[in-house]
Amino acid sequence: MRLEGLKCVVTGGASGIGAATVRRFVKEGAQVCILDRNLPAAEALAKECGGAVYALALDVRDESAVQRIAEAVYARFGVVDVLVNNAGSELNKSYSETTLDEWNRVLDTDLKGPWLLCKHFVPVMVERGSGSVINIASLNGLVGFPLSTAYGSAKGGLVVFTRDMAIELATSGVRINCVCPGVIETPMMERWTDLMPDKEDAKSMLRGVMPIGRMGTAEEVAGAVLFFASEDSSLCQGSVLSVDGGFTAQ
Repeated sequence: MRLEGLKCVVTGGASGIGAATVRRFVKEGAQVCILDRNLPAAEALAKECGGAVYALALDVRDESAVQRIAEAVYARFGVVDVLVNNAGSELNKSYSETTLDEWNRVLDTDLKGPWLLCKHFVPVMVERGSGSVINIASLNGLVGFPLSTAYGSAKGGLVVFTRDMAIELATSGVRINCVCPGVIETPMMERWTDLMPDKEDAKSMLRGVMPIGRMGTAEEVAGAVLFFASEDSSLCQGSVLSVDGGFTAQ
C-alpha cells in the first residue's frame, strides 16, 4: 500500500502500460483518474477497478480540453499527488516519407501533450509543495533506430523536457522523472508488428533485440512507474530509468 490515500492521474490509461499502471496504483491504495481518448475503454477499466477509479475523455493535444480536465479533476480530487504522462502515438516511417500531419500528430501527442498536462496540473502541486510527475518516454528517445525520426524525436525531447523541468522544480517539493521502456508487449507493439510482412518474424526479431531474450510486459514497466510515484524515489529528480532488458547496457 505504498500509495495509500494518494490521488493519481494517468493519461493514456485505458490500455497497455497506462492500464497496467492504473491497476498497480489501485492495488497500492491510490485513487486514480484515467484520461484517455477512448472513453469506453477507460470506463470499462474504471468499472473493473471499482470505486477507486473514474474516467474522463481527453485528447492531450488540445490545451483548452486539458485546462478543463485539470479543473474538473482538482474539483473532484481536491489534490493531485501523482501525474503520469503516458499517452502516446507511434509512427514507423522514414523521415522522407513522413507527412507533416503525421509528424505533428506524433510530436503533439508525445511531447506537447506532457507539457500541456504539466502546465495545467503541476502549478497546484508546487503551491502544495509536493507531488510526483512521471513521463513515459521510450528506448527510442535514448538511442537511434531506423524509421523512427518522428517518434524518436518526440521521446528524446521528452527525456530532456523531464530534466529541464526537474531543475525548475528542484526546490519546489515536486519531483519529475522519466521511464524509458524498451520492447514491451502492448497494443502499440501489436499495431507495429501488424505492419510487417510477417508478424511472427517481426516479434521474433524484437525478442532477439533484448539481451534477456524476451519482450517486457506492461506490468513490469508499471513497477518502475510505481517506484517514481512512491516516496521510495524521494531523492530522484530528473532521473531517467531504462526498463529495457539490458539493451542500453550493451
